[in-house]
Amino acid sequence: MAKRGGTHHSKRLTTPMSVPVIGRKHIQWMLTVRPGPHPKSMGIALGSLLRDVLDMGEDLREIKRALNAGSVKIDGHVVRDARRPVGLMDVIELPKAGKAWRIQIDSAGRLAPKEIDSKMAAHKLAKVVGKSTIRGNKVQVALHDGRTLLADNAVKVGATLRMSVPAFKIEGQLPLQPGVRCLITSGKHAGEVASLEKIVERIGSMGSEASLKAGGESFITVTKYLFVVDDEFAA
Repeated sequence: MAKRGGTHHSKRLTTPMSVPVIGRKHIQWMLTVRPGPHPKSMGIALGSLLRDVLDMGEDLREIKRALNAGSVKIDGHVVRDARRPVGLMDVIELPKAGKAWRIQIDSAGRLAPKEIDSKMAAHKLAKVVGKSTIRGNKVQVALHDGRTLLADNAVKVGATLRMSVPAFKIEGQLPLQPGVRCLITSGKHAGEVASLEKIVERIGSMGSEASLKAGGESFITVTKYLFVVDDEFAA
């Protein structure tokens, strides 16, 4: 009988450039992400992250033993799936080792884990990418990591919500407005944290653009590339 279903591995050479890949040209295969909270173009399999990027094990078998033992948490919840996609702003914890990382963006536009302390690991930043009214006249917002939750009508698309981990309750909102700090997630200035000066709306189907300033220099990028961050966030 023919094989059904997707493959567990993909070629490293064809992996999206936004995904950190070790040995892209001299190692052929890489663990494929399972459908989940992040798109394939912006997610790396948890097993690959732990083994190849964080160097927490010599091979996938060792990583799977740690996962099956409940030694790894994402956003405060134990995860045992080595193919679970890990993406922007996810908080990875190894409680027994006392280590935690937050997935950010480096200067090349790739996902990059940054080590953080336990205080910072107690919350997560989530960007609002959609908003709708559901039954009962309740407001529901969609977040960049695939989650949906009920919120106040004051929450705007483009804003960032500060969420508690693991309860995932809203602690506050960081609106997309002049004066806030923003992480640029794509484009020429990917990975930079800059101050938003103003948003320029474009006529027709063109998306709006944003004027930002960093290091005494101003530049313009697409508004959808902005991710508002709090004062604790360090590039």
